[in-house]
Formats: sequence, structure tokens, C-alpha cells
Amino acid sequence: MEKREIRKVLFSLAETLSVEKTCQNFGMEKSELRDLLLGLFPASEEKRDGSDAGLLVLYVDGAARGNPGPAGAGVVIMQKSEIMEELAQYLGEKTNNQAEYEALIIGLKRLVEIGAQAVEVRSDSELMVRQIKGLYRVKNPDLRRLYKQVKDLIAEFQGFSIKHVPRVQNKQADLLANRAIDEFV
Repeated sequence: MEKREIRKVLFSLAETLSVEKTCQNFGMEKSELRDLLLGLFPASEEKRDGSDAGLLVLYVDGAARGNPGPAGAGVVIMQKSEIMEELAQYLGEKTNNQAEYEALIIGLKRLVEIGAQAVEVRSDSELMVRQIKGLYRVKNPDLRRLYKQVKDLIAEFQGFSIKHVPRVQNKQADLLANRAIDEFV
């Protein structure tokens, strides 16, 4: 969503003081409005509990050779700059955007399994990050299904944030995603 549109949404919300009316006026769900509002704050302010105790950093990347084509997911779980776990998984035929979401889902599921309380996700997929933050709408039906899975998983954490990082800061997850494809193909 562009800044101009965000300003209109915020103005409507302030003017009506009604989440329902604002959502109706802009064809949004309440969860999309919430995500939009949370997306306006830096990652450190998004954490629901406000603390870094037990914070795990999740680097994720999806890769597809062809669009769609053979795809892989790479996940790196870190705590206090130490790698706790790395995952590489072949995904079959996917688009690049589907692979990005699948990598995030794999990482979040693993964090739920190990009992993580707070997570900061870092991804070089600007589209996915902005969709999760509610800044962009999810129009593609396949991505909407994956987006819903992500949102359900996010609800499992006491603290959650997501941020876009340059590809150079996501090299290890990228290597794992490509290794998953190489080992299968």
C-alpha cells in the first residue's frame, strides 16, 4: 500500500474512530488493518512484549529456478549471533514468491516446535515482508493461502517482528535454499 493510501486509511480511522467502517471503506479485513498499523513501526517496536529475552532471529529465503520451477527453502535460526540450526528443504515446483513463503512457514513451524517465545524474521523478499506487515495486499490466491498459514503461526509467539534485509545479509539462507534444489535436481 502506498503512503498516500496509508494516510487515507489512517485519516478514516481517526475520523470515524471505527475499525469496522474503516475496513469497509477500504475493503480490508480487520487483520489487514492491524498488520498495516503494526507495519508502521520499526521492528524493535513491533515486539508485543517489548523485550529481547529469548529472542531468536530467523533468516529465511526461497529460491526457484524458473518461475515456476524447481524450488528450495533455506532457514537459519540464530540466537545471540550464534547459529542454532540450519534447514534446507526441496519444495517441488513453485514460484519464487511461493518458495519465500514456504521458507518462512518452515522456519516458524520449527520455532513453534522448539518453544520459541519471540522471533525476529529477516528476509530479502521485500514483497513478502511488506505483505506480512500489511503494507501490500496479497492478491494471488496461492499466496493468500500461504499468508494465512504465516499469520496463524505468528499468533503462536509472544513477540514477533519481520524486516527486509539486503540479499548480502541473507547469504546463508540463500545458500541453503539453492543447495536444496541442487541436491534434488
